Amino acid sequence: MRERIDAIDFWRGAALATIFINHIPGNVLGNLTPRNFGFSDSAEAFVFLSGLSVVTAYKRRFESRDLVRAVSSVLKRALRLYQVHLILTVTALLLFGVAAAVTGQDALLADHGRGTPFSDPLRGMIGILMLTHQIGYFNILPLYVALMLLTPALFVVGLQSPWKMLGLSAALYAATRALGVNVPSWPDEGFWYFNPLAWQLLFALGMFCGFTAAQREAALGRLIYWLAHLFTLIAAFIVSNGLGLIPGLVDAAGEYLDWDKTQLGAVRIVDFLALAYVIYFSGVTMRLRDTCLYPAASLLGRHALPVYCLGSVLSAVGQILNETWMASPFLDVLFVALGLKGLHSVAEMLERRSDTRLALA
Repeated sequence: MRERIDAIDFWRGAALATIFINHIPGNVLGNLTPRNFGFSDSAEAFVFLSGLSVVTAYKRRFESRDLVRAVSSVLKRALRLYQVHLILTVTALLLFGVAAAVTGQDALLADHGRGTPFSDPLRGMIGILMLTHQIGYFNILPLYVALMLLTPALFVVGLQSPWKMLGLSAALYAATRALGVNVPSWPDEGFWYFNPLAWQLLFALGMFCGFTAAQREAALGRLIYWLAHLFTLIAAFIVSNGLGLIPGLVDAAGEYLDWDKTQLGAVRIVDFLALAYVIYFSGVTMRLRDTCLYPAASLLGRHALPVYCLGSVLSAVGQILNETWMASPFLDVLFVALGLKGLHSVAEMLERRSDTRLALA
């Protein structure tokens, strides 16, 4: 049975809650999420933690030398993610289609890549099936499908030498950035929002940390720890426009920083690694264990895929409400509170079902 690490579950659950809020544009609570105080956001955390988790989940299978069985289990996971993505995308399109019909707001059908499936259903659905057409806020699972397909190769190299795996991943990232390569979109012109050839580096970094967990305590040193602290503080100052005192600071800085999300800009990687380093070596996770947030977020993280799916659907509902009827800070907070409660309730139900199956086994 797979060994769970509750700290990974906690931070993954926290990332899921943040993603839920951030995927409702205009929600007042979105101004308080970490993306407003750093160059990276919860997407980086979630991809990194996924790489870390995949080592916990599949390492023994790849070490068993039954490579066919190990690769098969990873491919089955990729297929499941692909199926879930299709269901989620169709569900979202149905939600926005019904909302547009009820409210008469045609913009609900056109924004964030939703126009093509409605204006050209055949080509739109073929694009969705091929993963070459993705609608906004529902485009992270295709990235995970691509990362899972890459996972066997990362394991084969990583079990021999984690450093070699990381080096090859970094080389692929560098070549991708230098050549401007990305997976093309179709039927609409463009590219994937999350370039898997770039984002694989963060996934590989998570796997690297999983492979080298025993050496992590001695990693780097106190000077690096304080430099990481300093970097996160500077990032927070810039992204928050000098805590609101220097309007336009982030826009001015953005002209000189490699900050693009699609291509996983270098400053996003450095910011995330600095923040993760500070969190890990400051012991903040241990201190949070005594709070009520820890078990709640850990529960969400233990059931990440269903929680992500429900959170995505609720976020779509929140987008519709924000663009039609819900336009007040109070209703924003109320919707998020009820949504998080719903996510937690579903996770509790799944936990009880899991416990029941274990008891009967």
